[in-house]
Amino acid sequence: MAPGATLLIDGSSLAYRAYHAIPTILAPDGRTETNAVYGFLGFLSRLIPDRKPSRLWVALDADWRPAFRVEALPAYKSHRVAAEGDPPDPVEPQIPMIVEMLDAVGISTARAEGFEAEDAISALARIADGPVEIVTGDRDLFALVRDPKVTVLYTLRGVSDLAKVDQAWIHEKYRIPGDRYMDYAILRGDPSDGLPGVAGIGEKTASELLRKYGSLDAILAATDLSPTIRAKLRRSADYLVGARRVVAMADECPVEGGSGELPAEPRQQEKLKELTARYGLSGAVDRLLGALRLASAAA
Repeated sequence: MAPGATLLIDGSSLAYRAYHAIPTILAPDGRTETNAVYGFLGFLSRLIPDRKPSRLWVALDADWRPAFRVEALPAYKSHRVAAEGDPPDPVEPQIPMIVEMLDAVGISTARAEGFEAEDAISALARIADGPVEIVTGDRDLFALVRDPKVTVLYTLRGVSDLAKVDQAWIHEKYRIPGDRYMDYAILRGDPSDGLPGVAGIGEKTASELLRKYGSLDAILAATDLSPTIRAKLRRSADYLVGARRVVAMADECPVEGGSGELPAEPRQQEKLKELTARYGLSGAVDRLLGALRLASAAA
């Protein structure tokens, strides 16, 4: 990574990855699960010396299902809304614990009221000086990839095996122009977000259309589409309008958070000691502080 790069971490995505990568760990109280916290801190301990960022933010959801996206497409993430009788989400209680630890250490978080973490990431990437690397397990953020400024480090397994996603990687993987992942996602759909896609247009047809015409706008404007494809697009006209509003990231949202500077020493020593003891995370915290000191010495 080039000197002066900004590192943006998708906090929720990495917390879930960490939870599933680490066997259950309980705090000293014998009840509180801490494996997502442990895994997240461990990931930072490896990531910071590996990527050597000049600035780092952990982006968080202020609203995981914003009203403006639901208004545009009511199905957006509707399948994730908990129903009565559903078991509680085991990761959700650990995210505030991660934020507590980060605040005590002095690692910056970022969020935008009424928006998702991906919007905060998009906004920070837009204004960043120099190159940006985004760490996530969410393919939605491939839409931000732009050579040479913005690259995604995509978690393949757990939180340690990362693919470096640039426009060439997207082209090789999906056979589409490397800056057109958003158009591809709209056309083929994304069940994980409740996006149905254009009925009758799957991954293969979506990639073929984008290879031929270059963009969704060009596809819709084309005069030589087959009658079958044209009819499918016409039937999904309302979906296409809504999906554009849902999938496009709000890169001008009002982000709140710290400066992104990496601390050489914990910002809140006593608070960090108390949290470390409460959650039984002395090893994970020591490794993170060691990584930060090395980064400070190398700066």
